[in-house]
Formats: sequence, structure tokens, C-alpha cells
Amino acid sequence: MFEKPPLTLTLSPKGRGNWLCAVILLMATLNLSAQEFLDSLGEKTRFESEAWGIRADLSFMADATVFAAERTAQGMLFEDDDVFFAPRLISFLNVHLGERVSLHGQMRVDRGFDPGSAPDGQVRLDEYYLQARLWRQDEVNVRLGKFATAFGSWAKRSLSWDNPLITAPMAYEDMLPMTDVSAPGGLAGFAARRDMADNKPTWLPILWGPSYATGVSLFGRVDVFEYAFEVKNAGISSRPQVWDGVQDGFQTNPTFTGHVGLRPIPEWTLGTSFSHGPYMQDSAALSLPVGTSVNDFTQTTWGVDAGYTHGNWQIWSELIAARFEVPRVGDVDVLSGFVEAKYKLTPQLWTAMRWNQAAFSDVPGLTTEWDRNAWRMDLALGYRLTEHVQVKLQYSFGDKRGNDAEGNHLGAMQVTVRF
Repeated sequence: MFEKPPLTLTLSPKGRGNWLCAVILLMATLNLSAQEFLDSLGEKTRFESEAWGIRADLSFMADATVFAAERTAQGMLFEDDDVFFAPRLISFLNVHLGERVSLHGQMRVDRGFDPGSAPDGQVRLDEYYLQARLWRQDEVNVRLGKFATAFGSWAKRSLSWDNPLITAPMAYEDMLPMTDVSAPGGLAGFAARRDMADNKPTWLPILWGPSYATGVSLFGRVDVFEYAFEVKNAGISSRPQVWDGVQDGFQTNPTFTGHVGLRPIPEWTLGTSFSHGPYMQDSAALSLPVGTSVNDFTQTTWGVDAGYTHGNWQIWSELIAARFEVPRVGDVDVLSGFVEAKYKLTPQLWTAMRWNQAAFSDVPGLTTEWDRNAWRMDLALGYRLTEHVQVKLQYSFGDKRGNDAEGNHLGAMQVTVRF
């Protein structure tokens, strides 16, 4: 493995301004009058009509995240500036129509779903769905619209207020040399990708974050069991640009995803997941072998997850195995997993650690793995200053076996305000 120069980060005037913006936001929200305003704002953004049986609640969450990355930046950071500022404002609208029917919407204003993917700014509806309870309490529910995947357990805590760290696990953000926009020309070209830096505009992870694709879901809870089965317009590795089924429709065959969970005792949660569907976009059709279509090349993913909560400890883990059918190559496999722990040092202060690891199969017919086995350690310290404000610091470092064309170090600071 070739040697890299030591990591050095120089704060340019632009970089210093990014850090200053985050500090100003934090100081402003700590102001006593600001806290009183946030406390009262929740009452002002609620509406209830007993006559019409309607309850509506509008809430907001603002993030200010500063990333300091070694080039090429790891994960889903689409910007290679030494220091990158990623502000975000999220609005949540929940409307309850009687006791059984509800509407939900989540709109974001930011610099892209993934930091830097839309550097000039973007406004999106990341979630919108209609949900109905069909039977008794929570045994059978249906959801129709655009919403997070049922696969695994991390999507449920992907928002910055719920995530004890800043970034996602490797399985949800590490780019693989697997593309959805064109087919490889042959085995040698496909194998050579592992020596390249991540091509983020065209490559895919195993799961693209919480994967807000569009479709219908049937889910519920029966005693100690919970389940969710969904049919969506795009696979769990698909990029955000194809998630909106209202705008983009179903360009390929649907993807089927399911999760079954068990809570044998209050401290433990166990689960297993499955997903199957095409991973290539319709635009890749012209590059495919004659007589094939994008629907002939699928991603099949299995997963197990576990969670444990006791006292000051919270522990989560997932192990995910995925198989991609690659045109002109054959089937390639990846096994990725993580163990994450959060420990409360005080009621407001916590520390968190996540160990990530990934291993890859050989390219069919060759003795070369299709990507380099990798590991990453994420360390974080968080402090919840009030019920509205929290701040987190994170440092991540990792490596890949053999030649590594990507940055191994990442630092980040994030301030989150919810109101």
C-alpha cells in the first residue's frame, strides 16, 4: 500500500467562515429569550378541531454541520473542499384525520440530500405519505407514498437528532464500484475500478441512507412481533434522484423489501430483512448486452439486526449481505456490518462509537476482489444543552487493503436545533 502524506487541514477564509456560522447558530439558540421562544413555538404551530376531527402539527429541525475531510472524502460527502459547511432546514407536517388516518410530509432545504450533491441549494419533499390503521390497535396498517425503507434498523434513527453520531454506517454510505447508469465493458474493466477513487456521481452503496423511495407498505405489530413489507419504485441502493415515483414513475420493475422484528424482552430487539429488485436505471439500457434489459440485473440483499438498551447503554448492530448481478461480469457479493454503542456519561452528555467493516467476493473467473476489504472507526461526543439544542463532534478514520485512493480521515461538528 502506498504511503499517504500526513493529514493537514488549513482553514481558508471561507473555511473559517463555515465554522463561525455554526458557532453563531449555537450561541443564538442558547440565548434565554431564544429558548423561551422555542418553548412556545410548538403551541403556535398546532391546530385541532374537535368538530372536524382534525389535528395538525408543524415542526422544524435545523442542522449546521461542518466537515473537515482528507481528499477524496469518504462516505456521502460530495465535496472535496478541506472544510465544507452543510446547513439544513427540515419541516415536518403531521395531520391526523380522525383516529385511523394520517398524512405526513417532510420538506428539506439544504445543499443536497447528501452534503455537497447540490452545492447551490435545493428544496425537496423527502417524504409524503398517507397512512391508515386498518384493524384494532397497531396490528395492520397501510402506508402509501414516499417514505424510508423498511430494511434494517438504522433508517429509524437517521435524522440528526436521533443519530448519536453524525455520519451513517458504511453499509448505508460507502460507495462501491457498482454503477446504475452504464454496464461495464468486461471483467478487466470492472475489476480495475477498485483502484479508483469513489466516483460518487455514478457509483452506489449497498443502501443509500434511509432510501426514501415511493410505493406502498403493509406493516404492524402483534404482541412481541413487528413486520413491514413494501413495494417501491426503486431499489434500496438507488440514488435520491429516482426516489420520487410521482415525478419519475416506475421506470423498472418494482423492488420488494421486508423486515420482521422480535422484542422478546424490553431490553432487546432482533430483526431480519430482505430486499430484491433491479438496481440499474432505465438510462443504462443502451449499454446492456443485446437482448437484455435493466430488469434482468438485480440486487438481492439480506440482513440481520439487533439492539440492546440497558441503563446508560444503547447498542445496535447490523450485518448485511448483498449480491449484484452485473452485466458481462456475473454475480458479485459484499458483506458489510457495524456495531454501534452509545453511553450516557451524564443525562446530557454522551459518547458514541461505531465499528464498520466490509468484505468483497472475487470477480467471477478472476482471483481479484471486486473492491478492497475495508474498515472504519467512528468516534463521537455529544451534548444535549436543552430539549431543543444539541451539539456533536465526530472523528472517523479507516483504511482499505492494498492501494487506497480515498481519504482515511474525517472530522465533523454538528449543531441541531428542533422546534
